[in-house]
Amino acid sequence: MRPRLLFIYLQPSSFVREDLRILGDAFDLVPYQFGAVASAGRLGSGEKPGVAAFGLMLLDQLLWLLRELPRADGVYGWFSDYHMFLPVLAARLFRKPVAVSVGGFDAISLPSLEYGIVESSWRWPIARTVLRGADVLLPVSPSLVYSKNRFSEWPKVTEQGIRAFVPNVSTTIHVLPTGYDPGLWKMGPLVRDAVVSTVGMIDSDRTLRRKGVDLFFETARLMPDVRFRAVGVADPAGVARRYDPPQNVELIGPVRREELLEVYHGTSVYLQLSRAEGLPNVLCEAMLCGCVPVGSRAFGIPDGVGAAGWVVDEPDPGKARDAVRRALQAGVERREAARAHILQHFHVERRRNDLLAIVNRMLDAHARTS
Repeated sequence: MRPRLLFIYLQPSSFVREDLRILGDAFDLVPYQFGAVASAGRLGSGEKPGVAAFGLMLLDQLLWLLRELPRADGVYGWFSDYHMFLPVLAARLFRKPVAVSVGGFDAISLPSLEYGIVESSWRWPIARTVLRGADVLLPVSPSLVYSKNRFSEWPKVTEQGIRAFVPNVSTTIHVLPTGYDPGLWKMGPLVRDAVVSTVGMIDSDRTLRRKGVDLFFETARLMPDVRFRAVGVADPAGVARRYDPPQNVELIGPVRREELLEVYHGTSVYLQLSRAEGLPNVLCEAMLCGCVPVGSRAFGIPDGVGAAGWVVDEPDPGKARDAVRRALQAGVERREAARAHILQHFHVERRRNDLLAIVNRMLDAHARTS
């Protein structure tokens, strides 16, 4: 009989769906999307719940936990936010082990953008309880365990990561990067037009700045002979009015994930100047498709770029321009190197093997001590 595992998440993002598939192949998996039932029919698209609606979400989750936890062998969740608070507490009550993947927001602090769970007066105590109460934490990048960062709050050096914010945490920590499927993200043409792209769901001014799209615009301004494309801008007209990007920048609205393959294949250099990321999916996908990467020295971005591209040490459009010029002038071997780097370090099968091994070890260790 297969072990029974509860899987708790907030949104069905691509990495959540991938873990649902991986864990569903090996366990009797019981998924739960926090808020999906309690908010059904009550909230509009993008609307935040009020106190009453949020209370209903917690009540729904509590009832689900009381029904499912006694029959489960363990719990797995994505992000150490409010949706994992009751599961961690209930798991202690029912003596069940818990593993939590840490993706970035839950181990990053950017006061200038009020970004990161540490910046929330009510969510941070909850997240700290989750980080301390879980049996295993699985950050997607070593930078989310502990790192010193200068790019994000330039020129101030800040300490970041789980051990910076919870220095006495005794939870077992395994770095486990997200994984990417080379069969889905196929290699594109080796010879390409001089197009520089960035991709992200840009739905607010804070997200635009966090993703470094303001720096992307200023880099493009210094390179009028090169085409730049920002893909995923929810309000292109509003962004154009606010930031006045140069004429060589094309603002493209959100596209379906399967349409990104065409975007990547039509891109020569993928430019990721984010101030905060865990391990950016779009960067790794673009590199699998043969885009030469240029990225900021922020959190997991240098891990993704590796030796295949260039890393910009400070939020200076001039330095970003120089790096992009070098990337555009690089030989076709850089495209092959970009794909090879992701295949070697971030293949989906590597995550599959490591995730299953870690969860199985957690369950076995708990069974031996129960």
